[in-house]
Formats: sequence, structure tokens, C-alpha cells
Amino acid sequence: MSARPRPGENRPESPAIDLLIRNAEWLVTLDEERRIIRDGAVAIDGAEIVAVGKSDEIAGSYHPRKIIDAGDKLVLPGLIDTHVHNSQQLGRGLADGCDIPIHLLQRLYGYEAQLLSDDAYWAATNCHLEMIRAGTTCFLDPGNYFPDEMARTLGESGLRGVIARIAFDVHTTAIGDLARHVVRETADEALARAQETIDAYHGAHDGRTRVWIGLRIPAVCSDELIRKAKQTADANGVGLVLHASEARDEVVASRVKFGMPDVERLAELGALGPNVLLIHMGWASPRELALTLRHGACVCCTPSTGFRAGMGSMEFGRFPELLELGATVALGSDSAMSSNYVDIVRQMTLASGAAKSQRLDPMVLPPETVIEMATLHGARALLWDEQIGSIETGKKADISLFDTNKPEWQPVLNPLANLVYASRGGADTVVCNGQVLMEKGVVLSIDEERALFEAKTRGRRIAERSGLLGAIQPRWPII
Repeated sequence: MSARPRPGENRPESPAIDLLIRNAEWLVTLDEERRIIRDGAVAIDGAEIVAVGKSDEIAGSYHPRKIIDAGDKLVLPGLIDTHVHNSQQLGRGLADGCDIPIHLLQRLYGYEAQLLSDDAYWAATNCHLEMIRAGTTCFLDPGNYFPDEMARTLGESGLRGVIARIAFDVHTTAIGDLARHVVRETADEALARAQETIDAYHGAHDGRTRVWIGLRIPAVCSDELIRKAKQTADANGVGLVLHASEARDEVVASRVKFGMPDVERLAELGALGPNVLLIHMGWASPRELALTLRHGACVCCTPSTGFRAGMGSMEFGRFPELLELGATVALGSDSAMSSNYVDIVRQMTLASGAAKSQRLDPMVLPPETVIEMATLHGARALLWDEQIGSIETGKKADISLFDTNKPEWQPVLNPLANLVYASRGGADTVVCNGQVLMEKGVVLSIDEERALFEAKTRGRRIAERSGLLGAIQPRWPII
């Protein structure tokens, strides 16, 4: 940045910009040097960051159309959630208290059987609302049957995200048969619809929407589908996402049917690579960990699902080891049906705490590491790291502000530790692609009152019509 004029010098007119965030108590850049700037400022024009530095340097150099005062705020790159089932948002609680086979084959498919296109739209809208309030600016949805509704919601909410049209072609598994109402498709049919979604929406909404190839779980995907899915992703220059080594039931099912666990099978089929995101990975074998590293595949750690569903993924997973060996390990919330909430700050807390408890080591996964997982690693896993994941000049203006003037934050001696260990999550202000989506706790891009009403009424209808409502009632009498 050029030097500021001295008194008496002719001062050129300051260039106009759209937004200035100034007076940040703590500005955590996540740049190469990992600078934390006290009294920091970010200048934003259009969708991009044009300057980052001290407030007294930045504020006098630009003429902003809008100013956000970040006093008492911790300013971070927008958080990235690499595993969010948007369409499952109205099924919150319907998969509680059951094992994985029942969760997948009865509860999830029972919910999806009642899901209409309008329901999927309002599910996604409420999911985006929850993410914005959590400080999330970018996410990956691994796929469903409603890509049109997912893309529409992305256009309206202002978030950045990856969507997919789900693909699978096997309807009998070692853990049970899929329900009769589940869509039956061949490998070619499923991939044709996936390609249609890429053609329709990849790069839409000023580049905020991207489309990947999404496979459900390897157990319901033929060898042909897996091979062709990777080839399709490569041909389109996009990613491939799928659940892998998720739970012991699925690992055993894969070994029984295919003679090897998920990641080994993917490697045999030539379906691993840097554009592959493996979700969960809590039961990956030592060989699968080695294959993940060898092929440069990325991993999504989902702590709350592991705990809520009793999968043991955080107890048996090897996420700190993967990180130390150089793997890209991001964080994911999963869904309202699996983890029951969509909040990356809470995922950071769980990931850090679980690793410490598992290894009896309070130094494992410190706050700096899990914050990197929620930003830089998330951006890398979504093949978006050239544009997002840090607050740097030239990157997209995806920024979240957290209010530290709260009892659970004070005193703020180490803001990173307070965010991960002490805070209750919940952002104060969220900016994505240069647009203010929430300011001082008020969401601007979504009609929150309408969204909550639709979630309440539609969620109740789905629970009743699916017959699942009775399975999740409190064990205590309701009078």
C-alpha cells in the first residue's frame, strides 16, 4: 500500500469501495504468516477483498459506501462446512436413538419418502439460516434428488456452496435392502442426471454455486458407477464426494460384499485423487489411511455425528495423525438428522476435545489447528482455496464476526482458545461474496419468520406421515 500523504501535501481522492470492516478487536487473517491484527480492518469492493491491515492505515485510504464497526469483535474468514445434507433439515430428531442400519434404511428413507420438492426447498432454506447464524459462509451438500431446489436456495440465501445430484445403483446391501420407494437408477441414468445438474448450475449465482458428483455410500454403488463417477468428475473439472469408512456396520458390510473396506475399493477402482472428499473416515484402516495420503484425497471429520449416532468415529478415527502427515482434513456438521445441528464452531470444540480425551494429551488439536480445519482445510477440500479460506487481498470477501462482549468470552486473553473452548458459537455479522447476509444478529437474506413457520409445519407433517413420530417421543409421560 502506498504511503499516506504528509500534512500539506496534495491528497488524491480516496477510491470508493462497497464495504469497510474496521476497528476489529482481533482480525485473524489465516494468511501464510497466520497474522492476527489488533484494531484491524478489511476493505471490500464488490465480491473481493482489496486491502487488509490496521484500521488507521486502511480507513483513511478508501471511501466506503458502508461501514461495519467491529469493535469487541473477533473477525475470521467465513467458516466452511464440508458436509451438510440440506434436504434433511426438516427431519431433525427423526433418527435419534437407533443403530446405523435402522438410521439409514428406515428413518432416513422413511423421511425422504414423504419429502416433496417444496419441502426440500424449505428444508434447505432453514439449513442455510442455521449456517448463517453459525458463521458459516460456504458448505458442501453431498447430494439429494432436489438439485433445482438446492440451487434456488443458494441463489436466494447468498451463501457459497457445492451441491450434487445423488447417485447410486445398488439396492440390496449386507446391512439390509433399500425401501421400495427409493429411486431405482442404473449407473448411466444416475450419472446422466448428475451431468445435467453440472450443466445447469455449475458456476451459477456469480460463481457462488458449484456442482460435484455425489455418491451415497460405496455399499450401494457398483464398481461401474464408482469408476464412471470419478471419470465424470475429472472430465468436468469438479470433485467427487462420498461417505467412506463411516461406521463399523458399513465397514463390515463392505468387507463381506467386496472383500475390502471402502477406501481400498476406491483405490482398486482408480477412484481416489485430490478432487475426492471422503466423509467421516472414522473407521479407516491403516492401509486406507496410507492410500488416502498417497492419492492426496481429502477427509471430512464429523465429530457430532460420531457422538450422537454412537459410531465411535472420534474414538477410533486417526484425524490428528492425518493432519500431522500432511492430509487435508476439514470439518462437517452432517445434518439435522445425524448430528442434530449445523454449527462448525461446535464441531471445532468437539474435534479438539475428542482428540485430547482419546489420547490423554491436552496438546493435541489445539485451537489453531481446528480453526485451520474450519477455514483453510475446508477451502482446500472443496477445491476453492484460491478464492476463500483466508482474509487476504484478492480473495473473496467471505468473513464472519463474533461478538466477544459476552460473559462466556470475557476476559479475552487468547481469542482463538475462547472461540473453541469457551464460546457458545453463533456469529454476530456474516459477509459472503461481499454481501452482508447477517448484521448484528439480524439475518438479511432470508425471511426468518416465514422459514421457521414452514419448518415447523412441514416437519410435523413429514414426521406424522412417515410413521416415525412415535419412535422418537420422550420416554417420560406427556400429559
